[in-house]
Amino acid sequence: MTGESVPLTPDQAWQRCVRRRDRLRRTVERFGLTEHADDVVHDVFVSVMGKPVLHRDGFDALLDTAVWRRCLAVARKEDRRRRLVHEIGSVPVVGDHSDSVVDRIHAEWLLRGGGVLVRSEARLLALTGLGYSRGEIARRVGRPVVEIDRVIRALRRRMRYRLGGGAR
Repeated sequence: MTGESVPLTPDQAWQRCVRRRDRLRRTVERFGLTEHADDVVHDVFVSVMGKPVLHRDGFDALLDTAVWRRCLAVARKEDRRRRLVHEIGSVPVVGDHSDSVVDRIHAEWLLRGGGVLVRSEARLLALTGLGYSRGEIARRVGRPVVEIDRVIRALRRRMRYRLGGGAR
């Protein structure tokens, strides 16, 4: 068996993994993923133990490479999650799409001179026209969602009345 690496039994491979656990956790922590350290190390152990043949030579390098790759994957996922949370926080939450489209059209038409509006109605329609949900509008205006719904219903009635030529 000259020049060939001796394969490890599953028990030997597992014992090597367990002995290197603390070192691998520190590697993950140095990568900046402290809260994910246990999960990353566990995923690497499962991944490595799933290989058909494990050799003594290069076993540590295999663990290090697997940890490094898993850290990169988790870091990318966390970065995407952080960007998504930031984008969601800065974009208005839109409810039902069809209601949103109708509300925007009505809001734009009424604001362009479809009727005389009081200041609060104009603000409500402006927010609706921008695509904010009723809940977001209620939070921004400082009124209950029920009141926002009531005003929107009244504005829709006014819109239907004007579009119908004054008759219902």
